[in-house]
Amino acid sequence: MLHNEARSLLVEAYEQTYDAQTAAKRFQVSTSTVYRLSGQKKKTGSVELQTSRRGRKPALAEEDLQGIDQLIIGQPDITIDEIIENQELSVSNETVRKAVIRLGYVYKKKSFYAAERERVRCCGGERSLEWNDHAMRSGQTDISR
Repeated sequence: MLHNEARSLLVEAYEQTYDAQTAAKRFQVSTSTVYRLSGQKKKTGSVELQTSRRGRKPALAEEDLQGIDQLIIGQPDITIDEIIENQELSVSNETVRKAVIRLGYVYKKKSFYAAERERVRCCGGERSLEWNDHAMRSGQTDISR
């Protein structure tokens, strides 16, 4: 693999002579590399490595993420499957779940018995505490010194 300086020198050598075989032998590359780099310079104006185009491309485009965000704002209790169905996405549930988290939302699962756990404390316990507090102040306790 050629570094950026060698790439530009290779293309300059080719543009001076238009002899791809001589330029390829001089830089110890194939003639197809000479033609490819020359074409890249004509298209983009540069022969530098394109590191930003490497790697796996995102499955969800920016428009998809904005659509998911708008859906969640409009209906906060929407499920992942409903998001996929509504947006007509061809990705997995996990991909959408990760996108929802990346958007800053927290995915919480509310259990069947959650309403029972959130009940107010029993008043009987509070009364007994009041009674004990009153008994302590008046000195009517069963605790001896």
